[in-house]
Amino acid sequence: MEVIIMGIFTSQKKSLSDLPKPSSFDFGSVKNINLPDIKEEIGSVPFEPLREEPKVKKQIFVKMDQYKEALETINKIRDKIKDADSVLNELRSMKDKEDMHLQKWHKDLEIIKEKLKRMDEVLYEIDHE
Repeated sequence: MEVIIMGIFTSQKKSLSDLPKPSSFDFGSVKNINLPDIKEEIGSVPFEPLREEPKVKKQIFVKMDQYKEALETINKIRDKIKDADSVLNELRSMKDKEDMHLQKWHKDLEIIKEKLKRMDEVLYEIDHE
């Protein structure tokens, strides 16, 4: 048997002479080996889910003057929120009043238009008689 090796990086072909066949290894027949019988199956290792560390409330230590300052700031924020709420309520009230006046003016304007229309009709009739 002749083996030809193609050059991957070159275009030259090389040939190898026949290689000798390997000598066969005769392992013979499998011998009967006396193995002990399996008496008990090994069970799987029980799975234990990871335990979460219990959450412990940790104490926070704050300097007294910082605590008082924080409380004062929170109270100022509450006051500002009350003021903003009051202003918004006033604006809403003003808007409602404005809307009411605009509706009244719109109705009045419609009444005036209707009266003018009737006047035009009456004047047209008088003019064409």
